[in-house]
Amino acid sequence: MRQNRGALFLYAQSFLHPGAGVSTEVIDLPIQREAHNGYPVIPASSLKGSLRDLAVQKGIDEKIIAALFGQASDTVSFAGALIIGDGRILAFPVRSLTRTFFWVSSPLIAARVKRDLMVAGLKPNWGSIPEVKPTEVLVPEGCDLEDDLYLEEMNFKAKENDAVSALAKFVSLQLDPKIVGETYVQKLEHDFALVSDSTFSYLVRFATHVNARIKLTSAKTTGTYKATEKAGKETGNLWYEEVLPSETIFYALVSADRPRGDNLGSSQQVLQELTESILSDRFIQLGANETLGQGWCAAHFAKGGKA
Repeated sequence: MRQNRGALFLYAQSFLHPGAGVSTEVIDLPIQREAHNGYPVIPASSLKGSLRDLAVQKGIDEKIIAALFGQASDTVSFAGALIIGDGRILAFPVRSLTRTFFWVSSPLIAARVKRDLMVAGLKPNWGSIPEVKPTEVLVPEGCDLEDDLYLEEMNFKAKENDAVSALAKFVSLQLDPKIVGETYVQKLEHDFALVSDSTFSYLVRFATHVNARIKLTSAKTTGTYKATEKAGKETGNLWYEEVLPSETIFYALVSADRPRGDNLGSSQQVLQELTESILSDRFIQLGANETLGQGWCAAHFAKGGKA
């Protein structure tokens, strides 16, 4: 197992569209989802491509970029030393009549996060998460809820749980309050809820944001328009695009191999290039619609222990 490893935590600060391509359903441009559970996902290829593009924008030496991300040419081809996993969902923000919004997770998500972070060499310190009934929700101790918690159109019986307190605290510690904002980090420690696995699947499927996008002709129509006989036809369009809300939290496993060539001496230097050069500003743009302000994520790397 690789000794130099860790996890990259991604906190969306604007709408995020990791696109899945064209759909035949009501939503024309849905987000990417895991096939077996329907959870939103940022594909590793997309995440790694965004990191490489960021490295190019920052003017990092081409040989170092090749050592990190690989090179494919007619003369030389080799894999990069930087290994990036899929961006997996950790917590999903859901509007609430009780307190603006809550970050929502589930026992299945908590178990997967713990399993993955242990592989990354981190030490998740929350205890065993009990089964959650569809009519109830587990919240951190001291959440100050009288009894009911309203999420979307549903209400649940709230129960305080020390393992959820530890989970919420752990997640908040992975985020830099100077980047995300102290108010949001403090809110995360209290306004964090674990719902049943079936409820979580419902929320990440139907509580996403859908934008109506319009391309108009010069006549302000979405159909086909021809101003004159000599003029060519103009075609407008109307489509619906699914996006993840801001405040969504993902994580991705990161590790490093020994780099090829003499530009980087060790796998430790590979991770240093990632954190100190590529992610020095602690931000990365992911997914589509960059010019519309979408996809801006705060990036926080947590270094794991030795294998």
